[in-house]
Amino acid sequence: MPSHIDQRAFVLGNRHLGLITGDAIQALKQLPSNCFNVAITSPPYFWVRDYGVKAQIGHEETVEEFVKKLADVFDEVRRVLNPEGVFYLNIGDTYYSGNGQPHGSDPRCKSRNFMRIKMRPVDRPGWGIPKKTLLGIPWKLAFEMQNRGWALRSDIIWNRKNAFSEPTARDRPWRKYEHVFLFSKSRFYSYDRSALQGSEDIWEIPIERAKINKDHNAPFPRKLVERCIATGCPPGGKVLDPFLGSGTTMMTAILMERSCVGIDLKPSYTSEVVKVVERLGGEPAEWAALSHYLKAPNPEMEKWTGCLRNMRKPGSKPFTKANKEMP
Repeated sequence: MPSHIDQRAFVLGNRHLGLITGDAIQALKQLPSNCFNVAITSPPYFWVRDYGVKAQIGHEETVEEFVKKLADVFDEVRRVLNPEGVFYLNIGDTYYSGNGQPHGSDPRCKSRNFMRIKMRPVDRPGWGIPKKTLLGIPWKLAFEMQNRGWALRSDIIWNRKNAFSEPTARDRPWRKYEHVFLFSKSRFYSYDRSALQGSEDIWEIPIERAKINKDHNAPFPRKLVERCIATGCPPGGKVLDPFLGSGTTMMTAILMERSCVGIDLKPSYTSEVVKVVERLGGEPAEWAALSHYLKAPNPEMEKWTGCLRNMRKPGSKPFTKANKEMP
């Protein structure tokens, strides 16, 4: 496992930003406990793409190893998440082929063509399950996270209205949605339901092309990140993305006047985000100053509609840990 970690801190107006290049677990260990209001991420999927870096997650030999590696990362996310914080996790699934290495090319996405060069475990026979079966990875990961102490609060269906067609899928529906799981660290937490704007657990949000790291073929759409931040993070709050990738989480946090820390294993991804932060006027800062800021309380928290202490059942007193009344 790579041990080298590169840390960059910036101040942009009233926002404090951190970018860490390196292994996600080692990078998260550089951050203080109990500080982020919301974590938002979409990790690499199992044998779907090749990001061209050693020790990348997503190229494990088995589903079980993949799930364990991600759950280990999210153990550290849980440590750095505020006790009242929430975690939005977007994760997709993979099919088991068992038919050997595919041929030809994928005109939709060049990062998928690695499977024509490298034999993926999911293309090898002998798994003991039917060929062409969906592996159920999102739920396997969700259940593992439950076993490690996370509360799974919602399975949000992200309807990707303009998702790629799948012309080779002649005997099943094309995949148009993905899961966005909402986890909480604690039973009682802060959350602004009004920011859902009536969408509840079906989010109709089209896919967007990457605007910063344009070779990243699986970017978050900005509107999805906006909703996650609006529901899970107060004004002036703190956002975390442990698989920053295209940089959408950080750019959206900046636009919404939130501070943010992003982590990625691929140096070219973090360096492109650094360039954008510098173009926006970000000033270099000491990492110790960022850590101090992350530990400090947010004076806007108590004013926020979603603050736990502002929640109450109809006719009840405001929630406190003493009376433990919560919707």
